[in-house]
Amino acid sequence: MISLRKLLDATSGSQSPRDTDLRDANGQSHALPARHSPEAHPGSVDARLSAYCEVLAAIGTHAQRAIPALGTMVSSAMTRISDNLTRTASAEAGAVTAALRESGREVEAQLSLWADQASQQQKENERTASELLTVVAKVTQSTGTRDERYTREIKQLSDRLRASAGLENLPLVRKSITENANALNTCATKMAEECRESVRQLTAEIAEYQTRLQASERRALTDPLTGAFNRPGFEQRLEACAAAGQQFSILLADLNDFKLINDRYGHLAGDEILRQFAGELKAQFRPEDTVARWGGDEFAVLIPGPGKEAGLRADRVRHWALGDYKISLDNQTLTVKIAVALGVASWDGSESGRELFARADKEMYADKERAPEGETTAPRIAVPSHG
Repeated sequence: MISLRKLLDATSGSQSPRDTDLRDANGQSHALPARHSPEAHPGSVDARLSAYCEVLAAIGTHAQRAIPALGTMVSSAMTRISDNLTRTASAEAGAVTAALRESGREVEAQLSLWADQASQQQKENERTASELLTVVAKVTQSTGTRDERYTREIKQLSDRLRASAGLENLPLVRKSITENANALNTCATKMAEECRESVRQLTAEIAEYQTRLQASERRALTDPLTGAFNRPGFEQRLEACAAAGQQFSILLADLNDFKLINDRYGHLAGDEILRQFAGELKAQFRPEDTVARWGGDEFAVLIPGPGKEAGLRADRVRHWALGDYKISLDNQTLTVKIAVALGVASWDGSESGRELFARADKEMYADKERAPEGETTAPRIAVPSHG
């Protein structure tokens, strides 16, 4: 189970020796907590394991920064692999070595999947840009061709008008001027109409690509599994609320013992539970609230307004979103009792997002510790349902 606490151990103050200092190409520091360092857990973690887990954390962090829409998947996978390795720390050296080899294969598979998806996204972006450039080029060529045609027509009219000046018969001069003036007016009218049509077509084409771009931006801020906001989308909304100086609270939700489902029934079953729970969670909040999947089995909700509103929403979640969930698996109905730890914190008007998260995370873990025995996400098989 992924823990927000693990992401928040690094404080906003001076960096402790337990932190790993990562720097990007611009020299900007990104401190990560050394969650598995020997200093943090004296004598319980092998030095190789500690260094390896720090590398996994770095991979997840920078994948998230590189492509936010895809990075959440990598970050969650790296944290899960790291957590699994930590549980082998007290085992014999041979078991640790075997776990490292297995994790290496899993890391390679996750990065390969991430690379394939990133490549596909890059191709889609390149295709969209190419199509937009093609439209602009066509419009430019069409405009140039039209202008050349009308330039020739106007030149011919000008030549005829100059020829009329040499006529000695006044009625013929008047007739020639009238005819050519009418032709010039018709030419100008047609030119204006074609210009308007070109502008209309170009506007329609650009509007289509703007819609596609906006859809792409929404996808970049949306969790593909649940349809909720993802972590970057949530952080964007959080920053906007803080910048506006308005009252707001955050609610954190962590499914208890969710790993049991993945371990026993596979990740497809776990994914279906997450989708259903996300739907129930969103149903308990208002349109102006931001429901996000923070990562793994953890969710975060941004709730504008006074703190009492967040408390009311938390009560709704406990009353309506928890309990038995059903999914089909191998011609059987799998019934899963969902129990969740909740933490709520209201912004004090000055603290950072990290500090606010730390307070909500502390409340969430206190709620988890207060949970009655047996209040876990415990899977069980109900009566088989054959379809």
